[in-house]
Amino acid sequence: MSAITNKLIFDLITQNYHPYDRHAEFGRGFSACQSGEVHNPHEADSVSARAWDRGVEAARMFKRATGG
Repeated sequence: MSAITNKLIFDLITQNYHPYDRHAEFGRGFSACQSGEVHNPHEADSVSARAWDRGVEAARMFKRATGG
């Protein structure tokens, strides 16, 4: 797939996680999942924890959608 296609897939997936997709921990969770680390370092039920978890979910969806 092209970089443009991957960007479109990423954008479509992350739209489903608004407003958490704007939180820094969303991106950190996304990146951590891609490197194999899915342990959430945040206190349970905090905004940061929810953003992290949604970033991990988005990374998993992105991986399935792109065949990665």
